[in-house]
Amino acid sequence: MRKGLTPVIAMILLLMMTVAAAGASFYWLLGLQGELQGGTQQFQEQTFERMTSDVQWMSASFERNGTGDDNGTLMLTIMNTGTTKIPINNGTTSPKVQWTLYDSEQDFICTSDWSNTADIVICNSGCTSELALKEVRTINLTVDGNNSCSLNSTTTYPDDTLIYVDISFSGKTTTSGTFRVDTDD
Repeated sequence: MRKGLTPVIAMILLLMMTVAAAGASFYWLLGLQGELQGGTQQFQEQTFERMTSDVQWMSASFERNGTGDDNGTLMLTIMNTGTTKIPINNGTTSPKVQWTLYDSEQDFICTSDWSNTADIVICNSGCTSELALKEVRTINLTVDGNNSCSLNSTTTYPDDTLIYVDISFSGKTTTSGTFRVDTDD
């Protein structure tokens, strides 16, 4: 008697292994396709949200509270003209509002967030909740006179100096505008 597999049993075993490999490949590809589709859908939702988010810069005024190392006060009025709420947060965790200041020559002055941690920019009002649709809000910021964002030097920034500002609202949208430096008389 011969030992080993008969050709019929060998063929059945080969077919079963082929079907098992095809089934495993099918389920693996199905999972991979689901992951890719989910990632694409999430990217599409984020892109659409960014496209429909818009904050309009309405007005701004800055007054130095004296000269030297004194603080300055910026009153900024913005309006949500988009279709989603915009987070305006002065906390230390994300999402954060970040701004960049440029002088009249559009040379970089500084970048800072509104988290109050380094006392560069302190948000006194208007920074603790989301900006609702079509809401107009005035934000009151104190800019410390002892840091890179200080606009209090009358030599560097004389009265009526134009300052350009870019603000990023937690990566959802941006706005930009200008204001003039003025001395509080």
